[in-house]
Amino acid sequence: MKESQIMLIQYLTGVLILVLGALHFLAISALAPTKDKVLYHYGTTGVHNLTNGTLYYYNVKKIYTSLAWGSVFELLLTFLVFHIFNGFRIILSEQFPGGRSEKIITYAMLIAALVVFVWGTRTIVLMLYGGGV
Repeated sequence: MKESQIMLIQYLTGVLILVLGALHFLAISALAPTKDKVLYHYGTTGVHNLTNGTLYYYNVKKIYTSLAWGSVFELLLTFLVFHIFNGFRIILSEQFPGGRSEKIITYAMLIAALVVFVWGTRTIVLMLYGGGV
């Protein structure tokens, strides 16, 4: 694949990350499955109380067990992994030019990206099927 095509995908994933990131933010705020839509409650004792907020485990699990939200999170993970590791590849290739080093950098970033993607997908699938992390 030509470098110009890869850069186009890099830009597109950046825009898609913004869109899906906004959806993710909405999932933990305005669209959250709690009455008051707050991330956490600040108790009268001056400590944070996650008992009823949207970041409480039960409420997070409600969002993650939805197939629609799981799909959004999987897409977000896919775009983030590509964007981040391709960005690292570009930066490292500019710092260490040359055919051999670029090949090593590309394969190293590919392996690292696959590890992160598989681990993130594992987490999403476990939550979709009602398991924990």
